[in-house]
Amino acid sequence: MNISRHESIFRSRSNIIYLILLISISIFSFGCMNVRGTESINNASVEKEQFRNKRIAIMPVKEQAALSTDSLLSLRTALNEKLGETLRVNLSGAKVIDVNSTVNTLNTKGKLGTLDDALKTYDSTGVFDHRMVSSLCSSIGADYLVFSRLKAEKMSVGLIGKGFSASLEVMIVSKHNNDVVWGGSGEFKRGGMLGFGSTDNKVAAEQLVNLTFSKL
Repeated sequence: MNISRHESIFRSRSNIIYLILLISISIFSFGCMNVRGTESINNASVEKEQFRNKRIAIMPVKEQAALSTDSLLSLRTALNEKLGETLRVNLSGAKVIDVNSTVNTLNTKGKLGTLDDALKTYDSTGVFDHRMVSSLCSSIGADYLVFSRLKAEKMSVGLIGKGFSASLEVMIVSKHNNDVVWGGSGEFKRGGMLGFGSTDNKVAAEQLVNLTFSKL
């Protein structure tokens, strides 16, 4: 009985050790696990010609409430930069106004409050107020506005586990009829253990923007 009991304990410990070794090998071999996803919000086959010679102003990325142990300011900054780069490539015939120029103009003309109100109205109704959109477009001299919303979460449990999850939703809105002429979203997740799984903000921004615009 004692011998059988000792053998059972030994086998159990051996199985545990084997499992730990297997997990460790997987972690060091693959580093971390990535999950990527993308979808079109309303129009995957929008005609790019409608943007030719038009002025498209990018609004600053809005951060939506989410659990986070770190500030997302640097991620939002990286996203704002990447949005400008990507739109210039995907809509090469358009005049893209980057976030810094947009914000400076709105601030000078006292329209930052209008931008905030437009976003609040959309959050509560799912519709952009035509008067607010027209006011913003007139102030900037734009034909289209690009609105984007970020949900992100960073988690860390010492050296045991790290995780990053974020989604980006982008909409291009016309000043003429208040319509969302194109919309897309992307989701990027990364998880790991034993110190693996951390995500550089520029890498995350590139992943999110590329996924979001993959169908434009």
